[in-house]
Amino acid sequence: MNEDRISLRKIRENDFKYLKELLQDEQLMLIGWGKIYPDNQVRYWIDKIIEQYSQYGYSYFLVENKDTNEFIGMAGLIQTEIRSRDCTELAYIIKESYQGKGFGSEVAKKLIQMAFNEFNLNRVVAQFVPTNMASKRVVEAIGMKYKFTYTRVQNSNDKEHLVYEIKINH
Repeated sequence: MNEDRISLRKIRENDFKYLKELLQDEQLMLIGWGKIYPDNQVRYWIDKIIEQYSQYGYSYFLVENKDTNEFIGMAGLIQTEIRSRDCTELAYIIKESYQGKGFGSEVAKKLIQMAFNEFNLNRVVAQFVPTNMASKRVVEAIGMKYKFTYTRVQNSNDKEHLVYEIKINH
């Protein structure tokens, strides 16, 4: 499989239409995130992402098809807390029309390389609901290992999540 079909770029203020397309897509958002984001929250996301670039050097990136420059999704390395421990989480949302074609694995692999090589991180986690078999396949394909299951409060609901991890080999 061609592994150089995508490019990642920092999200900018004028990317509202792309983030809105994802964050207001019921199929995508209700499965993993449990809610749809109204316009004002999409704008807040953009501001928060730009702030995280300053703070950490990374956050979510826009994912584009290198050949067509078409918008595919967004993906990133996100600071989060799991069981009172600070973590850097691999997170991604791929448009439905690009799912099942290896783009999720390609994006995840590229982000893990960036985490270790550009951002000098030594550990990255991924978390998702147990029914999200596509994410399970992606994280296992890039070498992440299952660590534990926990209950995460998400939008005022308790949801069981699987946590996977990958560490750099020193």
